Amino acid sequence: MQKKLIAVAIAAISAAPAFAQSNVTVYGRVDYGWMSRGGDDGAVNTNGTKDEMASGMQAGSRIGFKGSEDLGNGLKAIFEIEQGLQSDSSATTGSGVFSTLNRHSYVGLTGNFGTVVGGRLDGVRYGIYNTYDAFAGGGMGNFTQMTLQVDRADNAIAYISPNWSGFSFVAAHARSVAGQEVTGGVNLVGGVAPAPQANTGDGRLYTINGKYSNGPISLDLDYETVIVENSNTAASGDTVVWTVAGSYDFGMVKVRALYDHHDKDTAGILRTATNKNAVDYDAWFVSATMPYGNFLFKATYGQISDDRNATERGVGLQGDATKWGIGMNYNLSKRTNVYLDYASISNDRNANYQIAPAANTQGTGYGTNGFNMGLAHNF
Repeated sequence: MQKKLIAVAIAAISAAPAFAQSNVTVYGRVDYGWMSRGGDDGAVNTNGTKDEMASGMQAGSRIGFKGSEDLGNGLKAIFEIEQGLQSDSSATTGSGVFSTLNRHSYVGLTGNFGTVVGGRLDGVRYGIYNTYDAFAGGGMGNFTQMTLQVDRADNAIAYISPNWSGFSFVAAHARSVAGQEVTGGVNLVGGVAPAPQANTGDGRLYTINGKYSNGPISLDLDYETVIVENSNTAASGDTVVWTVAGSYDFGMVKVRALYDHHDKDTAGILRTATNKNAVDYDAWFVSATMPYGNFLFKATYGQISDDRNATERGVGLQGDATKWGIGMNYNLSKRTNVYLDYASISNDRNANYQIAPAANTQGTGYGTNGFNMGLAHNF
């Protein structure tokens, strides 16, 4: 099961021994399977059932390289480069599920002070969702697909603190969350394209994430904001998100829960009685996993609620929706597993959420009921 955190947090906190090597480590995953989707509970679906084979349904197929150099006095230089693959075709990106080519890449330093890295980094809040969702952001049952996160940020830098008796924190800043930094204006003014305007259109991401993990208990509290600088585009405006999540491992069952509030104002103007937010929703889910021999059973139930009225929402993704999913992994070995998942979405208040096995799709997919099965090998 994929446990996606910001890549540097994995390196610095949960997988530090991997960087004790002086050579480069090659790793990866190949994931391939079949899925079927259909149904139209409040969603537009005039094309019946869709069956297809796909790469990376449970987690994206990829190949990666990581390593370190001992610089002395407890200081190490570290790096990681991870590329997405399509195991069902010759395509490297742009088709299928989990189709990002450059998943993440960074270079940095780690030591007694913590870890500092820069490059293309995994989103902190995206990692929190996928950590506390039993489906880990992949497979038909994942709830992470109902919301919108910064899955990866370009031109980013992050600091990961040491672990103090279970407490740690991550602070991150990205210079552009939607790709490379914009180099010029993007709107026509009087039919004439404006001259380049410094950082016009760049989305600046600021994140602070506090973490506690000790024995069976795990807690996360995250706050982030995205500011689109000096932009007169329809996409402009400030986004503020805060997330709280926790889990407790009872041994036979591990229970998780998450609550999230997402707020985006319109064109940088704060919300008023007459100017409501472009995005204003709450999301929550409860999730559980139960290991039994070589099996891992998992279930998630959650809801997303739009806090705007019908006039403010207009058309598109809006209203309320619930999603539930159940699934099973069977481990053929420590590296190879088969998986089987089923999920369903119920829409309300003219919502149009559709189902997808990929996280971070904001309810964009196909139909409202889905089933998938597949085989994955990690190396």
